[in-house]
Amino acid sequence: MADGCVLTVKCKLQPGMNDVVAFQKTVDVFTDACNDILETARETSTWRRSDLHHLVYHPIRERYRLSANLVVQAIRRVARRKGTYTGSFKRGSVGYDRRTLSLKGEVVSLTTTSERIKVPLSIGNYQRHLLSNAKSIQGGQLVKSRRGDWYLHFSIRTDVPTVADGGRVIGVDLGQKVLATTSHGRKHGGGQLKQTRRQYLQKRAEVRSKLDTERSAGVKRLWVRLSGKERRNVRHAMHLVSRQLVNSVEPGDTLAFEDLTGLRANTRRKGKAARHLHNLWPYWKLRQFVTYKAALKGVNLVFVDARNTSKTCNRCGYCDRANRKTQALFRCVKCGFQTNADLNASANIAQRAGSLGTGCRKPALNLDVSQVNHDFPSKSPRL
Repeated sequence: MADGCVLTVKCKLQPGMNDVVAFQKTVDVFTDACNDILETARETSTWRRSDLHHLVYHPIRERYRLSANLVVQAIRRVARRKGTYTGSFKRGSVGYDRRTLSLKGEVVSLTTTSERIKVPLSIGNYQRHLLSNAKSIQGGQLVKSRRGDWYLHFSIRTDVPTVADGGRVIGVDLGQKVLATTSHGRKHGGGQLKQTRRQYLQKRAEVRSKLDTERSAGVKRLWVRLSGKERRNVRHAMHLVSRQLVNSVEPGDTLAFEDLTGLRANTRRKGKAARHLHNLWPYWKLRQFVTYKAALKGVNLVFVDARNTSKTCNRCGYCDRANRKTQALFRCVKCGFQTNADLNASANIAQRAGSLGTGCRKPALNLDVSQVNHDFPSKSPRL
């Protein structure tokens, strides 16, 4: 086994009336403590966690009557906000570590401002499987939803299988029209996500225009509802696409991606709408989600140089800008080979990864966890 990775498992709680009161009070006091620490950090320009701890630990604990570990979690939360001088923490969550949170069966024990309470979980087989197979529980976040329900986001450490060598090498070409195209003939989303982002851009502009003139309560509520909605849609879409990609390969196979580091700095787009989409396209988030999902399945991950993958002929190797006739069509001006442009690029990526052997393998990241497959209409060329 490898070292493992950390996942987040969202579990609904079933608190009683007294538990709800204790939770709400803990959230309020914890948030007030975080904002107090944040104010001190700004005034003293102290963001290093150890220095901040020595500066505020005793005053905060005495002022808010929080347990030692909850004060430590509040300091940790402020330190992660290093250098941010705007805004404050909103009431909505409390951070827990292994000392203030424990799980036995399907009952969780949590430290609050009054006492330590035990609350049953309301979970399905998916959460039950992850929790029962976890190596350890690292901590979690107590969160109150907008509907008033209470959830616990467990951070668990889980084993990942040792990645075997010798499987297939599958190239993945990333784009905007089609988010991901693989060299074994599959395409994954992109079109609907692009349209959704355009709609949100237009809607935000309309609401912003109304805020500049009306500033009525209804317009303000609409702006609040829009806040974060686009981000959640994008995150959901990336989970679906990353799951499709990992499900399309077998343990021991290799997924090869373009290394798009510095993409925004090295490319330009004409027009406000085009620049907006180019700057917000979530390639990095997709890469993060594929990384940990691939590690859990035992799939290799390789990142190769992206230069000229869309202009090079996969059959004869001739590279020319004229080869890319349109966004979707690739026709080599030298040998006449014709295929889908994204499919040709994904085949080139697979060839580059194959020439690297096992390539530059990336470890799993500490991220949280979530399916649709579409067959590509064209035939995949031989690699």
